[in-house]
Amino acid sequence: MTREEVLKILAVLETAYPNFYKNCTSAEVDQIVSLYQLMFKDCNYRLVSMSITELINTFKYPPTIADVKEKMYELTTHDSEQTATELWDKLLKAIRNGYYGAEEEFKKLPDEVKEFLKSPIHLRELSETDSSTIHTVVKGQFLKQIEIIKKRRKADSMMHPDTRIAINNGTIAGLLNNESQ
Repeated sequence: MTREEVLKILAVLETAYPNFYKNCTSAEVDQIVSLYQLMFKDCNYRLVSMSITELINTFKYPPTIADVKEKMYELTTHDSEQTATELWDKLLKAIRNGYYGAEEEFKKLPDEVKEFLKSPIHLRELSETDSSTIHTVVKGQFLKQIEIIKKRRKADSMMHPDTRIAINNGTIAGLLNNESQ
């Protein structure tokens, strides 16, 4: 977001919560603008604005940056978020068709289920497993793991872009290694 867009958003917050911002100095306002610019630099202005509008409807106090990011996540995944049971049903269908069509079935699965399986080979192996094991052991493992996978994917999607780049480049691991020396 640009500085001008951040100023528009902060003007909305100041109008909605006048007592919170009434004693801010110009230096504090500059710090708030800089922080918002940093935290929402790669975000769509309309999405941030919409999220803040929704939060103003229910929050008695100004939302934090984390509140705004959470609302953005909710708004963007509202229709696509599937329950663990819905994902299990999709996996079961793929297992039924997975002996001969493991590759095709794997491609059709939601990303969370693909992450659980790791590869079409695992789907094929599951198609050869007896039904009682699938409905007890595998289902238990799946339901436990899928929640962890969903939380990790959510955290990744909400991560600041600079942090994601640092992780992908191995910069953070390098910082940890240098710290321990």
